[in-house]
Amino acid sequence: MKVSKIEIGRQGNFILALILLFFVFFGYICNVFPKIDSQAGAVMQIRLELLFLYQVLFHPRSFFSFIILFTIVFIMASRESFFEYAIRNSLWLIPGIMILSWFWYWFLFGFDISVIYIYFITIEGYLTILTLVSTNLFAAILASVIKEKRKELKKLYLKP
Repeated sequence: MKVSKIEIGRQGNFILALILLFFVFFGYICNVFPKIDSQAGAVMQIRLELLFLYQVLFHPRSFFSFIILFTIVFIMASRESFFEYAIRNSLWLIPGIMILSWFWYWFLFGFDISVIYIYFITIEGYLTILTLVSTNLFAAILASVIKEKRKELKKLYLKP
């Protein structure tokens, strides 16, 4: 029986991306939108914005969160050795981002299991999923194309 060596590099990139999403991405969102606001109507809007991330990503007040998400996925994809692994891991980040948004919502506003039900019966949930898919795929494809072009240029200019 042969014991195969497990490469921790690819899994490490994915785990590092999840940790960065948890602390950097959601930490930035929670710092931009305070939990308690002086207006009573703003608290409900903050709840929905934290749950449905497409509202946060394209909001002028927190547009930097889109850049943070794009950068995290771009760095994760550029560290992958194969084009397919980068796209696969960027797609695997989408359920992770959704689950992390639920955790942050529950952490800030109390546990409510109906959040999952609301997420999948409203159009805002599907807009969030579509936004995350397009952002992650664009970042992963761009990182992979830049990496391949860089390899080609390196081979071209470093020929003896």
